[in-house]
Amino acid sequence: MLEAARIEAAGARFEPGSDGIARIVIDRPTDSVNAIDPPLLAALLRAVEDARAAGPRGLVFASAKPDQFVGGADLSLITTWPSASEISEACRVMHRLVSEIAALPFVTVAAINGTALGGGYELALACDWRIAGDAPSVRIGLPEITLGLIPAGGGTQRLPRLVGLPRALDLILNGRRLSARRALRAGLVDEVVHPAALERAARDRAAKGQKRGVSGGATPVERAATWLAPARAFAFSQARRRVAKETRGHYPAPEKAIQAMSIGLARGMNDGLEYEAQAFGELATSAVARNLIALFMLGLRQRRAAGHDLPTASAPVRIGVVGAGLMGSGIAQSAAVAGMSVRMRDVDDAAVARGLSAVRSLSEDAGRKGVFDRREAKRTIARVTGTSDWSGFARDELIVEAVFEEIATKRRVLKEIESVASPDAVIATNTSALPIADIAREAAHPERVVGMHFFSPVHRMQLVEVVRPAKASPEAVARAVAAGQALGKTVIVVRDGPGFYTTRVIGAMIGEATRMLDEGARIEDIDRAMTTFGWPVGPFTLMDEVGLAVASHAGETVATALGVASERNAVRVLADAGLQGKRSGAGFYLYGKKREPNARVYELLGITARRDVPQGPIGPAERLTSLFVNEAVRCLDDGVLRSPAEGDLGAVLGLGFPPFLGGPFRYADAQATALRDRLTALAERHGQRYTPATSIANGRRFFP
Repeated sequence: MLEAARIEAAGARFEPGSDGIARIVIDRPTDSVNAIDPPLLAALLRAVEDARAAGPRGLVFASAKPDQFVGGADLSLITTWPSASEISEACRVMHRLVSEIAALPFVTVAAINGTALGGGYELALACDWRIAGDAPSVRIGLPEITLGLIPAGGGTQRLPRLVGLPRALDLILNGRRLSARRALRAGLVDEVVHPAALERAARDRAAKGQKRGVSGGATPVERAATWLAPARAFAFSQARRRVAKETRGHYPAPEKAIQAMSIGLARGMNDGLEYEAQAFGELATSAVARNLIALFMLGLRQRRAAGHDLPTASAPVRIGVVGAGLMGSGIAQSAAVAGMSVRMRDVDDAAVARGLSAVRSLSEDAGRKGVFDRREAKRTIARVTGTSDWSGFARDELIVEAVFEEIATKRRVLKEIESVASPDAVIATNTSALPIADIAREAAHPERVVGMHFFSPVHRMQLVEVVRPAKASPEAVARAVAAGQALGKTVIVVRDGPGFYTTRVIGAMIGEATRMLDEGARIEDIDRAMTTFGWPVGPFTLMDEVGLAVASHAGETVATALGVASERNAVRVLADAGLQGKRSGAGFYLYGKKREPNARVYELLGITARRDVPQGPIGPAERLTSLFVNEAVRCLDDGVLRSPAEGDLGAVLGLGFPPFLGGPFRYADAQATALRDRLTALAERHGQRYTPATSIANGRRFFP
């Protein structure tokens, strides 16, 4: 099926050079991305044959697309192929290509001008030398693990031989995407030059360089771990222990990547490549990979989908941030990283100084870690200024209010902002639960007030929930969406209401966890069941981390929306007794030399009997996750969500819903009638809050 002779080749061509340095130019037609598909593979194979026949002194692989070298495999193709065997056969064709490049008798150089991820970097790995342009668009690595896959173009074989096994394990198992300079330090490329000099540098290397072997690492320790069986076995055993702890068996790709490297280094590259092809086919047709790929594709499409039914808007150049605390300083730093000029305000100079210090710390830390270079860290810090008055805010196009989550305070601050803001400025309130309409009830111009729910820590969390109150103008909402996207976030747009979407669904689940305490379950048993199921943390750990006062306030808001406000707020009881969570050293857990459940919680809540959590088909994790999913579907039925796609992205990126399940709506599709029956059984036992949402009761499918 995938033999090059049977496929119409397209996307690559051989160009001889008068000076003896030839090129293979990669330019996939009718697409802005050089994603690898059968026509491109066929074209590359033909171009390599032409190069071998021409016999130049050297050969440069270059892309004709600006800021883009070669991407990975075409994911839409992977998800539509019906069988693992077909996908494995495609891997073997890729193996043939990279093997033929590696076997060319003259010097080969990859000129990396932009993204070289997955198969694109594996193509570069087959060359003798790799040179990258020093540009922001350059990202290099093998990130297939993040999609539930493994590198399948020889990456599990060639990378350990190039940089050494320890470093290859880190790069592959963590799916790292490196900038040009970080890739240079890691050994993934041999030289970094100014983008304008990339073509010349590649040609010079092809003319003056030589064929090269591989060392297996830069240091004696790395080489020993690569080539010596006892040291190699130790490195693999350490990696397997880490993977088992981190994945809890839910993600099979990391173990298969380790096995591919192990086979290749022990038995030879050919055996390793064959295992790589077979494993990739198995993984690509698994539910885990299909769900992770679907989430990735949803994220790509969301940039356009977020603006559905909204006018076109440009991102702000200048923004103001009111409140220099944890959230405010995080928002300010993220905006500055995006190139915006930021004016940050707080009540006094000391608070402003703390906020500016936080911006500096975040930026310098990012520079040290190579997220961007140190020069950009300095520029980021310089873009943020602070004040304890309102000077400078009249010029801002967007002003984000990030003060304490208390409605009277927010209304007062909103009134002050309106008194100094430009008539065209959009005002966004950062809140996790308070209805925007209530905050803007006394606003002079509610049409320009929207919600922007950022997640903590802002510099790490990928989601922004833009909240659209009934009185907000489409132009104001569009400006907030454009701002969030300019910050590099995935933006979902939800209807106004208590808790919006994310806080409403997580609040429902957390409230149910406290009811399970009343039933006699232990704190640690519930948390352990949730992490074993695939959640990053359990509900009680989560409440301790966000703080019990914040969790209580959000819970009360959501309880009102769900009509259960008369129930006891267990978190409020603990907060009123002085338990504040992890930062204070005591919440549901005590935080000393080691974390342990806080026995005082049971005393304060009047819980005397404790018992083992129930086992069987509906354990605590299934019960809490089912309630979460049901509430998410209710949000769609109620019109809070615009689409299942935004529901899945919001739950995974903002709340940690297990990514391998694809999100609550894809999980509901997979569970189908089993979810409906489980909810019905839970409703009979625990109450009407478990009654299946209308769409679940009606058997609706949310995705094709």
